[in-house]
Amino acid sequence: MVVKTVSFQMAKVLVFLFLSFIATDSLGFHEKAKPLDKNEAVDCKVSSFLCTKTITLAFDPMGQLWRVWSYQQRVYFSQSNDNGKTFNAPRMIPSINEKVSARGENRIKLGFDKMSNRDKQGVYLSWASPKSKRFTADVRFSYSGDGGESFSQPITINDDNLLAGHSFNEMHVADNGEVSIVWLDGRKKVLERAAGKQPTEPGSSLYLAKANPRQGDLSFVNQSLESNTCQCCRIAITKNNKGELAILWRQIYQKNTREFALLTMNGDKQTKRVSFDEWKIDGCPHQGGALSIDSENRYHMVWFNQGGKGKGIFYSRTDDEGNTLQKPKPIGDFSMQSVHPHLIHSNNRVDIVWMQSNENKTQLWHLRSDDRGVTFGEAQVIAESEVSGDRPFLISQGTEVIVSWLQPNNKHVIRAL
Repeated sequence: MVVKTVSFQMAKVLVFLFLSFIATDSLGFHEKAKPLDKNEAVDCKVSSFLCTKTITLAFDPMGQLWRVWSYQQRVYFSQSNDNGKTFNAPRMIPSINEKVSARGENRIKLGFDKMSNRDKQGVYLSWASPKSKRFTADVRFSYSGDGGESFSQPITINDDNLLAGHSFNEMHVADNGEVSIVWLDGRKKVLERAAGKQPTEPGSSLYLAKANPRQGDLSFVNQSLESNTCQCCRIAITKNNKGELAILWRQIYQKNTREFALLTMNGDKQTKRVSFDEWKIDGCPHQGGALSIDSENRYHMVWFNQGGKGKGIFYSRTDDEGNTLQKPKPIGDFSMQSVHPHLIHSNNRVDIVWMQSNENKTQLWHLRSDDRGVTFGEAQVIAESEVSGDRPFLISQGTEVIVSWLQPNNKHVIRAL
C-alpha cells in the first residue's frame, strides 16, 4: 500500500510507539520457591500474571511450558503440561526481592539446560534491576539446579560497580549449562564524565559475559563487543549450527542513523550492517529486532524502521552470516502502524508476528513461509484487543510454534500457529 500522507502516518506511528512503551552477592544459597495462598495469588483486581506489563514464556527440554513474570518487586512462575491451556498455581521466588524492569523492550529472561531428570533441571533467570538514578540498572542473574524448587540469591553480572546503564539484557543457555548474557552498557560515558571529559561516542556499548553455573563456574567475565549501540532497543541472541553465538541489535551509524547490525562470534567477529533504511532519529525507537537460525545456517531476521529509504517492518535472510543479504521484504501495513515484529523458524517453516492498529483495536498479525523464507502466504489477523498489548513473542518446541501476547489487565493470548 502506498502511503500518501507520510508525515501524518509517521506521527501516528510515533504516538503508537510511545503508548506501547509506557554490595557483592553470593550464589551459593538457595531458597525454596514458595507456593502462593489464595490471597497472594490474587493481589490486584485480576489474577496476578495479568497485573504485570510483560510475560516471558519458554518450553523446558521435557516439553513443559513455563510462564514467568514480576509484580511489586517479586518474581513468579507457573507451568503448563498442555501447551498453555491450563497452568498450575503460581509460585513466588523468595530469593528475588528487588526492582525488576518489566515493560516494553525490557523483561525477565528465562532459559534451561538439557537434563533428562526433571529434579535436576537447570532453570536460569536474568533481568535488569533499576538503581537510584534514572536510566541506571544492573544486570542480575539467579539459577535453580532442581527444576525450580529453589533459586539462588541473585548476583550482578556487570563487573564495573558503577551507577550506570546496564540493561536490555538477553540470555542464551546451552544444553551443557553455559550461560551467555548480552546487554547494553553505559559505563564508558560514566567513566569519561568522571574524568572530566565529554563522551566521545553516542549511545551505549554491547557487552557479553559467559559462565557455567552447572559446572560451578560463576565468573561472568565482562567483554566489550561493540560501541555506538542504540541505548534501549532489545537485543536478539541465539546460536548457529556451528555452535557460535549470533547477536542482532540496533547500532548507531554516523551521528544518529539507527540501523540493525549482526555479529557472529567466530574467528572473524566482524560486525555486519544488515538494514539500510536510513532512520535518522535523535532518540531511542524502543523497537528491537528478532533473529532465528535454521539447521542449514540460514539467518532469518525481522526488524522495524522508519527511515528515509524504508518505513515499517522488514524481513531478510542471509546464508553467509551477513556478508550478503536477501533484499528485505516489507511486512504488514505501515499506514496501519505495524510495529514490534518477532519471528522464529521450525524446520523449513518461518513464522512472523507483529502488532497493527485498526481503528480503536490493536491486532495481532501472523505471516508464514513453508520454504525457509523464500515465499510467504497471506497475512492473517489471529487476535485483537481494545487495549494496547505487550510485544508478541514466538517460541517453539519441536514442530510446535506458539505465540504469546499479553494484554495487561485483560488476557494472555497463548495460541498454537
